Amino acid sequence: MTSAYASAAIDIDWPFDAPPPALRCPITGKVVVLGYDPASGEMSDEAEKPDWANIPTVLFHFIPEVGEFDFIRPELQKKIEEKRAEMGEEAEDLDDFEILTEFVEEIGTTPLIFCLNTSGMANGPITVSVHIGLDLATLLPDEYKDDD
Repeated sequence: MTSAYASAAIDIDWPFDAPPPALRCPITGKVVVLGYDPASGEMSDEAEKPDWANIPTVLFHFIPEVGEFDFIRPELQKKIEEKRAEMGEEAEDLDDFEILTEFVEEIGTTPLIFCLNTSGMANGPITVSVHIGLDLATLLPDEYKDDD
């Protein structure tokens, strides 16, 4: 059985040594992952860390190399905690991200998860990943609605 996470995940393997792209929510148009505009090669218009709590479609932001969520909606965190409690001892050695990716049955109504993988050279080859979860069916406040 495929997990809810795996069903919603889109892997983006960015070219080696290319500047990482900015990713935008396809519903709100807001930058959800900082980076460069691939067309212009310039940093995206929004150079500050995204305010994920105020982008209604964002469910979570996770960088595996850091090992913790930079942001997660409280209702999704609650699902992880409920699943951990349900699993009991089986979940003792699992972190929250592992429970989310492998065991949580529902992430959102219409989830989309971008898994951006970038690579380059530092003291040797390095790879960095970022996972940003969105719920495309989130009801939006009036500021995001089209006036037409």
